[in-house]
Amino acid sequence: MSLISYIKNLANNLTDFLYPKSAKVLELESLSTDKLWELLPKSVTLEGGDIIAIFDYSHSLVKEIIWEVKYNGNRVLADKLGEILYDIIVDELEERNVFEKTSTVTLMPIPISDKRRFERGWNQSELIADAVKVRDNAGRFKYLPRQLAKLRHTESQTKTANKSERKENLRNSMKVLNPLSVQDKYVVLIDDVVTTCSTFAEARRALKVAGAKRVMCFAIAH
Repeated sequence: MSLISYIKNLANNLTDFLYPKSAKVLELESLSTDKLWELLPKSVTLEGGDIIAIFDYSHSLVKEIIWEVKYNGNRVLADKLGEILYDIIVDELEERNVFEKTSTVTLMPIPISDKRRFERGWNQSELIADAVKVRDNAGRFKYLPRQLAKLRHTESQTKTANKSERKENLRNSMKVLNPLSVQDKYVVLIDDVVTTCSTFAEARRALKVAGAKRVMCFAIAH
């Protein structure tokens, strides 16, 4: 075990000791990914097929899993979501012949602001993307977790009234720090939840400005 993995495990164990998990969370953690896939209701493909959400966010268990990862940094559930998501991403890219067009696809999580990261201590989309990358034994993805950056803090999208307000709230809030890292690349973005697609739209804008060839977005829920 690497030193980083050891420290993460130690921190997780300490957190579990200080803040014991509920019986429901422990039950969710005990489920296999196959069981989660069977149990949770599926969602839809959005915006011309370039945004794919796996599960239906209105379902109580889906919402509970998302909240546990987002607000408690639950790496056990993030790992299970990443395992499911990896298979879906690979299947989708193979179906679209993407791997025949490029040897490596760039993988990126949707960023959060420095303020939000300081408040939570993690980026939930990064936790899920980390779990996706761990399963990439074939080396199909180049993982760039912090090249797409959130330049300014924005209000939570849940506090905006409609899609227009959400789009305005996010306008020009993201940037690729090194445009050469995505120039002419196929990019896969990962997020936890997609609602009006405004966050993905802003991320795609920033990536296209940096020269990305194509951007596909995968979310756990919608």
